Amino acid sequence: MNRKLLLIVIDGVPWANWRRLFGNLEGWVDSGEAQRFTHRAVLPSISASCYASIHTGVSPQEHGCTGNGNVFRLSHPDVFAQVRKAGGVTGAVTHSFWSQFFNRHPFDYVRDIEYDEPESDTINHGRFHTMTGYGHVNQMTPSDVDLFGTLTNLCLRFGLNYGILHTCT
Repeated sequence: MNRKLLLIVIDGVPWANWRRLFGNLEGWVDSGEAQRFTHRAVLPSISASCYASIHTGVSPQEHGCTGNGNVFRLSHPDVFAQVRKAGGVTGAVTHSFWSQFFNRHPFDYVRDIEYDEPESDTINHGRFHTMTGYGHVNQMTPSDVDLFGTLTNLCLRFGLNYGILHTCT
């Protein structure tokens, strides 16, 4: 597999703010090094439902994930599995939902927070975070600098054909 793709999912950013707030990413688009796509959110437009639909191409009504409290190992074909079938190497630096949807469920905070599984049929190299405890008094999410650095590290170390970065900036 000769082609490479990095998907950057920035959750919760209104389209109207994109050009104003993400000049560095827009610069990659202007230089031809990246492309920008928009799509209409599925309903319900809750994070987990959208993540599942992004990678399976089917609606929540079909894959069954209807919200953040309804996360499980999906049975539909997904992008990671298709890249693996084509001989590619995959990586993810994302919320733990992605690991649960496409690798294994339930998420184990010790086993699954970071893994390298070259023989996996889906995600070969995963670095995951949770938002356990997130709320009004704890609004911390991982730094975008750390997330981008981690994905870059995976690309350089493992030659990813497909990598995804997800942030909740």
